[in-house]
Amino acid sequence: MTNNAEDSFKIEIKRGKGDKIHIYANGEYSATVDFAYWFSSGVPHGCILDGDEFCRLISSLEERRACNKALDILSLRDHSKKELLTKLKLKFSAEAAEKAVTKAEEAGLIDDEAFARKLSAELFRRKRYGPDRIKSELIFKGICREDADGFAAELDIDVTECIIELLRTKFSGSLSNEKDTRRTFNSLMRMGYRAGDIKSALRGFTQETEEI
Repeated sequence: MTNNAEDSFKIEIKRGKGDKIHIYANGEYSATVDFAYWFSSGVPHGCILDGDEFCRLISSLEERRACNKALDILSLRDHSKKELLTKLKLKFSAEAAEKAVTKAEEAGLIDDEAFARKLSAELFRRKRYGPDRIKSELIFKGICREDADGFAAELDIDVTECIIELLRTKFSGSLSNEKDTRRTFNSLMRMGYRAGDIKSALRGFTQETEEI
């Protein structure tokens, strides 16, 4: 619905399912919000708004919806600031999405530093990723490269020992021939370990098994 400052809009509401309120302007659907927000907005059913007032109303309604969506997203798992903003922009204007993210940040619901530290630890503990893969994952989630380097370094990973442990467990029996060894080597590279460290670990593991 287009408008200018001289336009006037008759605002009407209809109850939806649950706590939903559907907003109509001059008989056309405009937005849906929760009852609590509409009740607190002070805009009565049947009122007449000019164009500027209507624009402000629609902007505030979209911001509210973006905030509600942000809460829904964050209830499922932690997100970085960039991640949350990207998801919100799929459904809302950039302005509404940015305001919702700012409010979430101010409320302590998103914290990139805490998010990055937690994710780094989980990627190492659960998936046994190496430093390079951890850094890549953090950057993909919206953490800047410099910070990603720092958070990965904080884990203080003994890469050689970690690779040897993976050879004992995840890749047990995968070094029986040259083809399997090459496949294991490539898998470890994808997990974020560097070629030199993998070669060193393979030598150590081979020596270990020969001594048994």
